[in-house]
Amino acid sequence: MDVVKSVHLAFAVALSFLLFPAKKEHSNRIPWYDVVLAAIGAYVSLYIALNYKELIHRSAIGYTAMDYVIAALGVIFVLEATRRAVNPAMIIVALIFIIYAKFGADLPFISHPPYTWKEIIEHLYLTKEGIFGTPLAVSASFVVLFIIFGAFLEKSGAGKFFIDLAIALTGKATGGPAKAAVVASALMGTVSGSSVANTVTTGTFTIPLMRRVGYKPEFAGAVEPAASTGGQIMPPIMGAAAFIMSEFVGIPYSRIALAAVIPALLYFFGVFTAVDLEARKEKLRGLPEEELPNVREVLKSGWFYFIPIMVLIYMLAKGHTPILAAVYSTAIVMVIMVLKPIYENLRFKRPWKEVAKDIAKTFIDALSSGGRGVVAVAMACACAGIVVGVVTLTGLGFKVASLALSISQNRLLPILILTMIVSLILGMGVPTTANYIITSTIAAPAIIMFMAKDFGMNVRDFLNMYPELVLPAHMFVFYFGVAADLTPPVALAAYAGSAIAGSDPWRTGINAAKIGIGKYLVPYVFIFAPCLLLIGINSVFDVLNLISIVIFVAVGIVAVNVATIGYLLEECEKVTRISSLILGGLMLSPNWVARFVGLIGFLAIVLNQWKKFKV
Repeated sequence: MDVVKSVHLAFAVALSFLLFPAKKEHSNRIPWYDVVLAAIGAYVSLYIALNYKELIHRSAIGYTAMDYVIAALGVIFVLEATRRAVNPAMIIVALIFIIYAKFGADLPFISHPPYTWKEIIEHLYLTKEGIFGTPLAVSASFVVLFIIFGAFLEKSGAGKFFIDLAIALTGKATGGPAKAAVVASALMGTVSGSSVANTVTTGTFTIPLMRRVGYKPEFAGAVEPAASTGGQIMPPIMGAAAFIMSEFVGIPYSRIALAAVIPALLYFFGVFTAVDLEARKEKLRGLPEEELPNVREVLKSGWFYFIPIMVLIYMLAKGHTPILAAVYSTAIVMVIMVLKPIYENLRFKRPWKEVAKDIAKTFIDALSSGGRGVVAVAMACACAGIVVGVVTLTGLGFKVASLALSISQNRLLPILILTMIVSLILGMGVPTTANYIITSTIAAPAIIMFMAKDFGMNVRDFLNMYPELVLPAHMFVFYFGVAADLTPPVALAAYAGSAIAGSDPWRTGINAAKIGIGKYLVPYVFIFAPCLLLIGINSVFDVLNLISIVIFVAVGIVAVNVATIGYLLEECEKVTRISSLILGGLMLSPNWVARFVGLIGFLAIVLNQWKKFKV
C-alpha cells in the first residue's frame, strides 16, 4: 500500500504543477519551470516507491543524508502543490503545526518534548504517521474511484436529468423553483461530494428560476448552497471525508452511509420547510404548468441514470467493498455513455463519425473533470497528513482532549460547542476533507474521552466494548466541517450562490446559514440520541423510540424555521418568533419532559394561528 500511496502522490503533485499555475496567467501554455518542478515533485514523491525495501532497512539502522534531503523536499512540494490545487489557507494551517512541532516545547498546557528538524521531517515523510498516512491511503483507494464515478455520471447527463426531474416534480408548487433546488441538490448529492461544485452545477439552472418567480436575490442565492451542502451528508456518496471516517473509526463505509440516512433526510426536510415558509411569506407562486417538463417524459428519457446508483447501493448493502462497488457502477455509467448517443442517433440520423467523436469527447471531459477532482482531494489529504503527523508526534490530540475536559468541567455540551467552533474556524478556507481529518484528530478524542468517562471506563476499553459509539463523535465533526461552507464570514458555497444570483455575499451567507440551520442542530441531537444514526436498534421498543425522536426533531426544526423566517400561517410577531425558537430548542433537547413541553407549546402557537387563519 505504501508503494501505491507514493505513486498516487507523485501523480497528484506533478498534475498540481501542470494544471494549476503559480499565478493566474492569460496563456494556456505551461511554463517551462512548472514542467521542471512537476518532474522533481514526481521523483521526490516516487522516492518511497523506488527505494521501498532500502528505506525499511534504513528505518532500523538510520536514514542517510539523501533520505532527509528528499523528505524535506517532499514536505515543501506537498505544501506548494496544495497551495496551487487547494488554497493557501490549507498550507497556513500545516505550517502552524510544523512550527508548533519545532517550538511548542516551551508553550504552556500543550508543551511537548523538544524535537530536531530531522526528527520532524522524518516523522512527516518517512513514516506512515504523516503525509503517507491513512488519509492519503483512502484517497489512493476509495476516493479516486468515487470521484471518477461522480465525474462520469455527471458528464453522462445525469445532472441535467436530476434537475429536470426535480423541476417537473416540484416546479408547480408554491415557491416551486426553490423546492426544485432542494430536490435537485439532494439527487446531485449522489453525484458530487463537493458543496461548491453542487451549488454551481444545479444553481446555474435553479437560481435564475427562483429570482424569476419573485425570490429576493439574497434568498435565492442562499437556497442552493444550503441544499447543496447537504450533498456531502447524503448517502450513498458523501464525499471523501466519509471514506476517511470509515478508516479512522474502523467501521465499513456502507454502515456509515446507512447511519447518515436519517440525519440527512431531517436536514433536507428542514431546508424544504424553510423554503416553503419563505415562499408563503412572500406569496410566491410556482412556475406555469406549460413551462414545466412532464414527469413521465423526463423519467422516460433518463430512468436509466438510476441504475448505476442502485447498483452502488445494492453492492454496498450486500457487503461488497466500496472499491468494487465503484468500479461496477462506473462501468455501467460508461455503457450508458456509449449506448445513449447510439440509441438517439437511430432516431435523428447523424453521421456516425460525429456520434463517435461526441462519445470520445464526453469520456475525455469526464476523465479531465475526475482527474482535477482527484488532484485536489489527494493534495488536501497529503497536506492534512502533515497536521496528523504533528499531532501523533507531539501527543497534541490527548493534550487538547484533556484541556477541553478541564475547561468544560467534565460536561459534554461545552466540549461539543468548542469542537463546533474549531470545525467552523478551520472550515474558513480548508476543504471539508482536510477539516474533518484535522478536527477529528484533535477535537473528536475529547468527545470520545468524555463518553468513555460517562460509562466509567478508560478510552481503550470503551472503544473495544462499544466501537459504534465512536461514530457520533466523528459524524459530529464531519457535519460541522460541511456546515463551514455555509457559515460567514468565509462561506464558500454561499459565495458561489451569490455570484450566480448577483446578490450581496454576506447577506447571502447569513440567509444560507438560516436556511440550513438544521446542519447546526441535528449533530447535537445524535450525540445525545445515537439511535438517529441507527445505533442500538435491537427491538421494537428501540424502533418506536427512534420514530418518536425523529418526530420531535422534525417538528423542532420547523419551529426553529418559523423563528428564523418569521412566518407560520401568517406573519409572526417577535414574541411568537422568540417563543418558537425556545420551544424548538426544547424539542431538540435530550430531556423527554422538555421535548413534550416544547411540542405542546408549539402546537398551541399553531392552533392559535390556525384559528386566525380560518377566520
